[in-house]
Amino acid sequence: MSPAIAGGKGAALAKLAANFPVPAFFVIPAEAIDDAGLKVEAREEVRQALQLLGRGPFAVRSSGREEDGADSAHAGQFETELNVAAGDVAAAAHRVWNSGFSKTLAQYRQAKGLSDAPQPPAVIVQVMVEARAAGVAFSADPVSGDRSVVIVSAIVGLADKLVGGEADGDSYRIGSGGETLVAEVIGGTPVLSEAERGEVAAMARRAAEQFRSPQDIEWAFDRDKLHMLQSRPITTLGVVKPEADGELTIWDNSNIVESYPGVTSPLTFSFARYAYRHVYEAFSRLMGVPVQVVDEHRHVFENMLGRVDGRIYYNLLNWYRALALFPGFKANRKFMEGMMGVSEALPQEMADAIAPPTASGTERFFDNLKLARVGLGLIWHEVRVRSTIDKFNDRLTVALARPDAEIDGLSATQLAAEYRHLEQQLLAKWDAPLVNDFLCMIAFGAAQKAMTTWAGANGVAFMSNTLIGQGDIVSAEPARLIQAMGGMVRDRPDVVKRLAAGDRSAFDALPELRAAFDAYIAKFGDRCTQELKLESRSLHDDPAQVLMAISAAAAPKAAARTAALEHDLHDLVPELGKRVMARWLLAWAKARVRDRENLRFERTRLFGRVRRIFLAMGARLTEAGVLSDPRAVFNLTVEELLAALEGAGITSDLKALAALREAEHRAQMARPDPPERFTVRGAHISGVTVLAARAAEPGEAGETRKGLACCRGVVVAKVRVIDDPRVEALLPGEILVARHTDPGWIAVFANAAGVIAERGSLLSHSAIVAREMGVPCVVSLKGVTQWLQTGDTVRLDGGVRTVERTAQAGDVEQAG
Repeated sequence: MSPAIAGGKGAALAKLAANFPVPAFFVIPAEAIDDAGLKVEAREEVRQALQLLGRGPFAVRSSGREEDGADSAHAGQFETELNVAAGDVAAAAHRVWNSGFSKTLAQYRQAKGLSDAPQPPAVIVQVMVEARAAGVAFSADPVSGDRSVVIVSAIVGLADKLVGGEADGDSYRIGSGGETLVAEVIGGTPVLSEAERGEVAAMARRAAEQFRSPQDIEWAFDRDKLHMLQSRPITTLGVVKPEADGELTIWDNSNIVESYPGVTSPLTFSFARYAYRHVYEAFSRLMGVPVQVVDEHRHVFENMLGRVDGRIYYNLLNWYRALALFPGFKANRKFMEGMMGVSEALPQEMADAIAPPTASGTERFFDNLKLARVGLGLIWHEVRVRSTIDKFNDRLTVALARPDAEIDGLSATQLAAEYRHLEQQLLAKWDAPLVNDFLCMIAFGAAQKAMTTWAGANGVAFMSNTLIGQGDIVSAEPARLIQAMGGMVRDRPDVVKRLAAGDRSAFDALPELRAAFDAYIAKFGDRCTQELKLESRSLHDDPAQVLMAISAAAAPKAAARTAALEHDLHDLVPELGKRVMARWLLAWAKARVRDRENLRFERTRLFGRVRRIFLAMGARLTEAGVLSDPRAVFNLTVEELLAALEGAGITSDLKALAALREAEHRAQMARPDPPERFTVRGAHISGVTVLAARAAEPGEAGETRKGLACCRGVVVAKVRVIDDPRVEALLPGEILVARHTDPGWIAVFANAAGVIAERGSLLSHSAIVAREMGVPCVVSLKGVTQWLQTGDTVRLDGGVRTVERTAQAGDVEQAG
């Protein structure tokens, strides 16, 4: 049906009738009516058409040629007559036609820049719906343009008074899943049920799909079903459809989750984002990337991290874009993926799109030449690494020289200056950890590859044993100190009981224990669970987990452990040249792993100072009435916080902003974690992207499963699955089972007979501390926290990387 004959509304109804429940209708062309009424030749056709429609009553509406167009709706400019009897249709049609000559219509057309010539409409005659409820619906918000919602207005009976503005109706805002987001009900009882609102919203969306533009529909429910009365474009949004946004983003947290598990505050995320940008820009320059090229890719370095429903993720493609700048990336992509620690490599075609394969021999030659230059630079860094670390530690000591108590008393301006000083002296000069981490990756990878090639699984086990018991890895010192404090109270059950209850006054009974505890907190007070999250409470504020660990360490050991099979390097690598090389590589890896862990402790000290500065800023803002509580500072970003203190703030009501984000934080905490890895097409708009809940990690079936061997040894004992070491303690002789650990778990390690982690690698915290403590360890055992439960008995073999469940918790209890 052509709009030139049937008008815009009539043509639209004809299209709708093929796919929607449209009440029966016919159209009288404008040319079939004149000043006297229906033309003679049209009267018989109208009579026959009315007979086909039935007894009526009927709605007689206009359908102008330009009515309901994308640019001009002509809403309210023509007459509409309802409940018209069959005998009155001809006269009603003439009145509707005649409304095309009104003065108001002429003024409307002039304002719209349309032709001044009179435009009488065609006339639609349609069976009236005996409506119990009716109204209009917009497939997109006509004000904001938000296409993820549908706006529904509803009234009891016919919608003519609602459309004409004579009466108010209910208003519903419907989400993409058909759910009601907001309901404004005029009377005591909603006009539409939840299901009916969803049905109307779905009809509006289907109309928008059919016409390929946002639609404004009129609808009505009779006693049986929903009817579509008309559909027209939402003229305020136009018909231009934005181009499809197919930009791919891959989010992956397989490595960073150990540092930033769970929901992370805005302050921590903004601080981490700043640190990652500056650290990896410096790393790129270290790898020989020209300064100009680094500057040109600033947007890549600024977006290496993302925050998805409050959780921190790697923006994986940006990591590859950054690494692709390095000389030798194309030839060494697998090694660099290992450095990133991702659980799944990027598909080859994606990697080729980011860094196309080298096309010619000349290009390969120059790429290798650059790589050789970087290699020589790394050798120089290895020669100087001890000096670099010493200078970094000296710089850190100077920067943190101000006592903590003095920090707490600084003014807001002084605190901002103190933070800026740390930025300049440390965050922008993160050379020692950066150089050592990279050298550690190379050393560990080279040693592992050599021992695997020359001695197989026994070679890898020998390497793990070589890294055990260095004695000067600071990560293991807290566990040894806790074991020593546990020994001090082993014969004092009254003190043990008080410590288990978190009673700090228990130390008063034993001055020697008090001195040991105070020394522990002075050195390791910032080494808390989730220590890189600024919102975490340090041991200075809440030492309860240390008290629980001391109490647990007082109990006698109960685990049965068998000795690991030992091998001599001479037997494993009989060739002299290879043996000398193996010995050198192992010593190199051992030194770099030691310095890596010790530098991470220095990082803990820095983060502890930054945490203290930000909390003091929160206290100053609370005193000024700007925040409701000092810890509300964690709901601001670093930029917002400093701007508030330095006069560059955009938002003056920080209290309301912090409260909004606190509400968001509670909602994020209530939702399950997103998947470890997932992709998004188009802009990752906060609050719009729908993520699936984290499913249980797939694991092997059966009672014996394999992970990654990290420390050789065999132990048979009960397991304890721990989610939060701040409120859960491990009894001596139990095997720790966790999804992952960080340095703040060290108090738990003091009592561990073995360690099993769902995530991790040979260089993860779980593996390094387990090796240093000399307890069997298996990591990267997918789904172990769902498979095992506290009280199960397992045989953990850290040499052959197996975990065998020998008895379940219920069976053990019944047997007892």
